[in-house]
Amino acid sequence: MAVLVMAIFEVIGIASVLPFMQIASKPEKIAENQVLSKVYQVLGFETSQDMLIASGVLVLVLITVSNLFKAFTSWLQQKFAWDVAHQLGTRLLRVYLGKPYGYFLTHNTSELLTNLIVEAGKITTGILIPLGELIAQIVVSTLIFGLLLYVNPFIALVTLAVLGTAYGLVYFARKRYLTRLGKERVSANQYRFRSLKETLAGIKTFRVYGVQDFFYRRFEKVSEHHSTIQPRVYLVSALPRHVIEIFAFGGVVLVLLFLILNGQNLQDVLPLLTLYVLAGYRLLPALQKIFSSAIKIRHTLPAVDILRADLQETAELQGELPIEHPIANFAQAMVMDNIGFYYDNTTEPVIAELTVSIPKGKTVAFVGSTGSGKTTLVDLIVGLLHPQEGNIRIDEKILDIDNARSWQQQIAYVPQEVFLFDDTVTRNIAIGLNDDEVDQARLEKAASIANVHDFISTELTDGYETVIGERGVRLSGGQRQRLGLARALYRHPNVLILDEATSALDSITEHAVIDALRESTKDLTIIVIAHRLSTVRHADCIYLLEHGRLVAEGSYEELFKQSDMFREMVELS
Repeated sequence: MAVLVMAIFEVIGIASVLPFMQIASKPEKIAENQVLSKVYQVLGFETSQDMLIASGVLVLVLITVSNLFKAFTSWLQQKFAWDVAHQLGTRLLRVYLGKPYGYFLTHNTSELLTNLIVEAGKITTGILIPLGELIAQIVVSTLIFGLLLYVNPFIALVTLAVLGTAYGLVYFARKRYLTRLGKERVSANQYRFRSLKETLAGIKTFRVYGVQDFFYRRFEKVSEHHSTIQPRVYLVSALPRHVIEIFAFGGVVLVLLFLILNGQNLQDVLPLLTLYVLAGYRLLPALQKIFSSAIKIRHTLPAVDILRADLQETAELQGELPIEHPIANFAQAMVMDNIGFYYDNTTEPVIAELTVSIPKGKTVAFVGSTGSGKTTLVDLIVGLLHPQEGNIRIDEKILDIDNARSWQQQIAYVPQEVFLFDDTVTRNIAIGLNDDEVDQARLEKAASIANVHDFISTELTDGYETVIGERGVRLSGGQRQRLGLARALYRHPNVLILDEATSALDSITEHAVIDALRESTKDLTIIVIAHRLSTVRHADCIYLLEHGRLVAEGSYEELFKQSDMFREMVELS
């Protein structure tokens, strides 16, 4: 509706020039023209000069209103487009956050970042805004052509044929070329993000190995390719304008000659010529915007193709979905019954025929050499992955994709590489909570058990309100791991899973943390994944894995006596 009103104001502003120029060039036209004569009488003008001044003011007012409304319409179009961009980006993020864990094992996160940040925005700047501009300018151009047809059908039709043919030929000739450039742009953007993310993430290693130049050139190459795409798109978009301007100025001369040759004197021609000049002044940019918008839309369509499937998915976060047959408070035992698991595109199982029972309140450990399946087993235990063979039962209820969230609410997981974000210590420990929801006493107790409270209180400048930097870069590996332990304990979990979670601690600190865990939480079930076997010495039961299979089990002393493999691991550690 706003577009139509804008177009009407635009045409009225242009049309108002004709009577103004008629009065200015030949004041006697007031008496000769029935409409002008009627207006002169009704409004009570005393002289033609009075009417000329009034009509001039009216023209200025109409053109001003037209331009102000055009600015308002453009603002509305931009607001609508960027509101949609916000909705697209957040919807995509919800879709990705709702994906199963296995999805992230097969998709490069750089591609997801590109989709979220670049391609979602590109749909706005390359589809939505140009589409709004396309519609608006088509309406404006149609009404201007209608005015020209009313004034002189022959010249209007010739103009439409010349301009329409010129723009149409260029667009349809380069349509496939633009689509190919669009695909190249998407691919180059994904590779740019991937290269840049890897370069910045690996800066420490690159410095040590002195290979910064290699990764610089890697990014530079794809960045250079990306930089050549947009100029080519611009050339296709802008070239017709320069050619059409030649025809447009030549057209003014031709129109002038046509009218004079048809017996009209210059004084009669001037008002009509002014109308055509002003109409052309408005029409040519409108046609160029229509063409440019069509070019942008064609160039951006590959981004739509990439995001279409994701945008069509249900965008519900896992935590917002109703939980089918939830797992009640863990009270008896977790049983892995003959489970087997394969990753996609592999023939050998990562976990095979594994049967283990973990009673409530016990501490158990899984040990084995690299590649024995320990990390995959953790992913199965926490419900990120699900076995293709056998099942995992929590108090006789089978753990599956529908009730995994209710199980995850009861557990805490501390990986070897603890995820920390650039915020305060408090927010990193009480992750996901607003400041007013944090229980400070509970927070400090969890930090004390994790043997990190004294460090926070005495060595950090702002204590628990200290900002720890990106990925906790200002902390040592051991400090990061102890913050991860504090985060886990703050949840008051029923089950605590430690995946090499004390590997960066010295032996004294590690023993202090383990002892504090055992003493403070008597009913806590602890599952430990470890290479350093001193960590699991006090476990109630240790399970030894090899190639995803259980090869031995028992206490530390029992395995040391009975298993050559375990004994060798102890001696090597």
